[in-house]
Amino acid sequence: MNLRNPLSWLSLGFGSGLSPIAPGTMGSIVALIIYYFFFYSLTASLTNYLFFLIFIMISFLIGIYIYPKTVEKDDDPGSFVWDEFVGMWVACLPLAYIETSFLWLLVSFFLFRIFDLWTPFFISTFDKGHVAFNVMIGDVIAGICSAVSIILLLTFFIHFLTIFN
Repeated sequence: MNLRNPLSWLSLGFGSGLSPIAPGTMGSIVALIIYYFFFYSLTASLTNYLFFLIFIMISFLIGIYIYPKTVEKDDDPGSFVWDEFVGMWVACLPLAYIETSFLWLLVSFFLFRIFDLWTPFFISTFDKGHVAFNVMIGDVIAGICSAVSIILLLTFFIHFLTIFN
């Protein structure tokens, strides 16, 4: 990637994609840090939730735009981590609406990484093409799977706690 191109810094997740070890995981960590500092402390309200959802949609479109402009000849190189950013933020969607502890933020991170690395068949069918949309949508679907898992886990634990209280 051309590091003189300002779009490359988004593509590289502000440098996290340059990590020699697990650039996707490093990108997810930086995305989680951004979520924590800019969205986690917001009160759980419909307005803030919609703002975060719009932020994710714009970030998705940014990813579609910057992918062909920053990825030269490689098909979905590991250094392109903007898709991990967007996927991680999708995984945090339930947390933006439900006030939860920091532990759930970590659970969201681990679930996203599992779905992103495991790439079940329903994700890999979208992730096969190496065009911008396919690269981005694979991580969005992994984020959706993580978000649904978080909702199910939160529901289970809330139900479990009410039974034993």
